[in-house]
Amino acid sequence: KEMAFMQKNGISSISYLDRNYPARLLNFDSSPVMLYFKGQADLNHHRTVAVVGTRDPSDYGRLMCERLVEGLTPYKVLLVSGLAFGIDSTAHRVCLECGIPTLGVLGHGLDRYYPNEHKTMAKKMMDQGGGVLTEFTTGTRPDRENFPMRNRIIAALSDAVGVVESKRKGGSIITAEFANDYNKDVFAI
Repeated sequence: KEMAFMQKNGISSISYLDRNYPARLLNFDSSPVMLYFKGQADLNHHRTVAVVGTRDPSDYGRLMCERLVEGLTPYKVLLVSGLAFGIDSTAHRVCLECGIPTLGVLGHGLDRYYPNEHKTMAKKMMDQGGGVLTEFTTGTRPDRENFPMRNRIIAALSDAVGVVESKRKGGSIITAEFANDYNKDVFAI
């Protein structure tokens, strides 16, 4: 059933033994054995940056996120985020406007988009050189415990992580902590 769904929807599975498995993930014991990917992004892009943050940014936070992402344009990065409301979607949107490939890492299977309002954005990301990636099979719901697992992938895939506005606890802090543990550069606005 999973294979039929993947073939019908253009989803590829990537084992940690495959050549196209993200090399940055190979260094970590907690890396997934299998990934599911849809899109055109180079998962071994020469330069990757994650931008994460609050789901409810201030106008200042949104503006700083826009400026940060726009400033990355000349460096030909792949931008990674979580396709969530707030800073994540702002970062993905600006990437689409600036022609930066962007990858959304999901906390559920590729049979849905959460939040559902970002389905159109995800399609544009796939069409414009980016994509969506998950370790979860179809039928996996966007349950709370899946998002820290997603955040470790965002951190491990990135050379640097930018956090734009965050509460003391939450997904962006979890991503920053993973990035710090993985000896990645972590920046904050």
